[in-house]
Amino acid sequence: MTQTPESRSTTADAPLLRHGMLPGHEAINARLRPMLLEMAARIPDKGTNKAAGESYFSNKWLSARDLHRLPDPAMASLVGLVEQAANRAAWPNAGPGQRRITAMWAIVSRKGLEGSPHKHSGVISGAYYVDAGDCDEAGNGAFAIYAPESGKVLRTVRPKTGLLLMFPNTLWHGVLRYDSENPRIVISFNLS
Repeated sequence: MTQTPESRSTTADAPLLRHGMLPGHEAINARLRPMLLEMAARIPDKGTNKAAGESYFSNKWLSARDLHRLPDPAMASLVGLVEQAANRAAWPNAGPGQRRITAMWAIVSRKGLEGSPHKHSGVISGAYYVDAGDCDEAGNGAFAIYAPESGKVLRTVRPKTGLLLMFPNTLWHGVLRYDSENPRIVISFNLS
């Protein structure tokens, strides 16, 4: 994962976030983008992946949490690269051992998507941008990190196609409003 400076921080205390461009993302995305758009057109929105039933996101298509099990070479490549990147880094509160993806799902954003602050299960979580859509410098569709106590945005990261973000599962994060008609396709995941 090559590092990129495409983020803004409003405080020096912003929580741990690792990000960079995924090597070979062009070939992976050339396969995943049409596959996920076809799935979004054919399969009904999952609504939520939470047991309680509410969703963190509005105006989206959400897949089931088992994308990492799809028998597709591009998906297998993505899974392998994500696991390699996660296992090369030291993580707080993550003891020794190899981490594997335990859940992976896609979100295809529609105009007006917003993602309220939340955190994940597992040990390490992340997002991979198959297509960043029309995310811009003004924060349209940005990944946001929140202070859990106040809900204040601590940092934003402008998504770019091919960008891989990884963070501890306890990081409160969300998505700022996305106001484009062009699809924004992200694959999120948890590793344990």
